[in-house]
Parts: sequence; structure tokens; C-alpha cells
Amino acid sequence: MANDLNLFVLWANGRHKETEIINDINRHFEILQSFEITWTPKLFTRNLSRFYGKKLPSAVKKKRLCGTGSFLVICVNDTQPRIHNGKNLNIIAAKARYRQIIGSNCIHAGDLQPEAEENLLFLTGLNWQDLLSSRQQPIRRPIKLYQDLCGTPSWLDEEQFEQFLRKLPNIRFSRNADEFKILTDDRHQTCRLLNASKKIFSWHRDCYTIPIRGKNIKFRISESPQTE
Repeated sequence: MANDLNLFVLWANGRHKETEIINDINRHFEILQSFEITWTPKLFTRNLSRFYGKKLPSAVKKKRLCGTGSFLVICVNDTQPRIHNGKNLNIIAAKARYRQIIGSNCIHAGDLQPEAEENLLFLTGLNWQDLLSSRQQPIRRPIKLYQDLCGTPSWLDEEQFEQFLRKLPNIRFSRNADEFKILTDDRHQTCRLLNASKKIFSWHRDCYTIPIRGKNIKFRISESPQTE
């Protein structure tokens, strides 16, 4: 049934225009589900840095712009997408329209479908398949989530980490008694998604640590041979 799935993130400082924006989203898209997410204030900057990655020059400035209160995530299906170079022009136009309504860049939407899926996974731990199979019908109120980005500041346990890992594209994972290995097409992006840090004092470029249950666990994160 889905033609093009995407989401809008309406940050706290843009929610004074929430009703107007949601009404407009309803006119142009099918709303699949919405979430009201609350991040830990002291982790807000770290969450923003992981969420936006290298595209964000300053997480501190972005935090001041967005506000640290609860924000909305509105998941939509565009039944009549206009795709150009992989980008949905309807989503881009809507994002520009909402920024004009708010008067600032307090709304986010992924330009590309893979970015939208990454955003959803990061924010909720769900992929589109999960969301479509579990969504409420009819949609009444946003689902409230009191949680930081998945893996911030640490993964809750091995199960949460491996469930998230299995939903990432182009990733291979193996483990034995004393070593975890991840093979990826993009090491930098994978490290951001998994909250991995370069292992200090290691001569090997593939050695990283990932916080799980509050402990730094050693991993080998390597790029596929064709991308080296």
C-alpha cells in the first residue's frame, strides 16, 4: 500500500504551529502514526549530533533553535509522490512550507527514503515494516516515548543492540567467544548509528568500543573490500 514513506520531526520550539502544520500534512499525505518523544535534556546535544551526523555544524546552536522539550514525529505515506533524483519533491516542498509557517528551521524531514528509514529507526527502534504492522487504527493521539536515541548514552542490553543492528542495511555481523565483528559498506555511518568510538591506544584501524549495559565492549568494524 505504501508509495513513499517519510516522516516529519516537529521540534519543541515549532509546536506553537502544531495544529496548522498537522492539518496541512493531513491534506497532502496519509498520516500512518505519530509519536511524542521526550529526550533527556542533558543528552539533547549528543542526541542531535548522532541524529544529524556530519550535516550538523553545531549541535549546541541546533539545540537552542529546536528547544529541548517534547517533539513530534509524524510518519506519513505519500500516495502520489513526485520523485526526482531519488528525492520526493512533495516532502521537500512541504518541509519548506512548514519552515515558513514556523519562521525557523524547527522542522525536519528526510530528503531521501533511506534517510527517513534511518531517522525512524534511530528515534523509535522501529523500521517501516514494524510500524505498518503495529500501527494504531484509527490514529487518535501520538504514542508517547520517553527515550533518547537508540544507543544513547548506552545500549540497554545485547538484545536491543542486535535487534537494531539486524535492521540496518548492508551490515554483516558475527561473534565468537571473545570477539565481535561488523562488516559494513560505510564505516563512518555505521559508527554513528551504533554509537561506536575508536578504541584508544589501538594500532588497528578496525578496533572500536560500543557501550552496552554501560560497559564499553570491543568490536571490529571493517568496510567491505569493494569500498576500501
